[in-house]
Amino acid sequence: MRRAAILLTFLLTFFAFSANAKSLATITIGDKIAADYTEQLRRTLSKNFTLLDEDLSAAAFASFTFATPANLSVAEASAVGEAMGCDAFIVINAGTIRRTSFEKPVYFESYASIFVVDTRTGKLLKWLRPYIETPTESEGLPGLLETLEGTASEITGAIQDAKAGDVAFEQSTIEVLPDAPEKQLKPPIPYRRIKPSYTEAAEKLGIAATVEILADIDAAGKIIGTKIARWAGYGLDESVEKAVREMNWRPAYRNGRPVPMRVLLRYNFKRLDPPRN
Repeated sequence: MRRAAILLTFLLTFFAFSANAKSLATITIGDKIAADYTEQLRRTLSKNFTLLDEDLSAAAFASFTFATPANLSVAEASAVGEAMGCDAFIVINAGTIRRTSFEKPVYFESYASIFVVDTRTGKLLKWLRPYIETPTESEGLPGLLETLEGTASEITGAIQDAKAGDVAFEQSTIEVLPDAPEKQLKPPIPYRRIKPSYTEAAEKLGIAATVEILADIDAAGKIIGTKIARWAGYGLDESVEKAVREMNWRPAYRNGRPVPMRVLLRYNFKRLDPPRN
């Protein structure tokens, strides 16, 4: 009788987990190192999520033919997440790079780039870059795999703590600047332009990416809300938002009168200097 009760408790716990666990898809970009890393990460994440079939997820993702699969708009991310049938998905790349420095003539840096995305909003919930340095290339991946538990914990926390988003921004009725403004409408412009920083994380891998941000600017030229519309990770989204909010803006004008306006701003990033070893 006691064994039957224990079995019943186990089954109830199992089915409760199955019903409440969020579904998660994984998309691997990169070579065999990335594939091996993803395989091990999936095993760790399977404790907390219902994982979708990798091949089916990859086929659905590939059908969208994204030019930059780790630099999506929120609309693209939401659409592909729905096509895969998941609550959230992660895009994973991993590799090992040979480096040199004054302190270490030759060493190897093994890393993973992980983009954690919410399907409903298309938002990049978190970008992670676990990495280690090793004296030999062969030590790289095994060493990186030792950090999996911490990485999986951060992924789990980001997905479980995902919020609905900025309701006030989504429900705002502020006018959106049209692609071809009428003659009597002058779009908002910054009095002082600030160039977003190209982050160290992006520089180390020579990342080329585009960040788009929606900004609500009131009739006084004050930023009253922002939303990342195309994310890139590597700290570039935060860099753009910080720069936009620090600028001083002249508001939009219609027929000589200031009016609130929502504008889409686009920033392109690429490394201009040779890569650093």
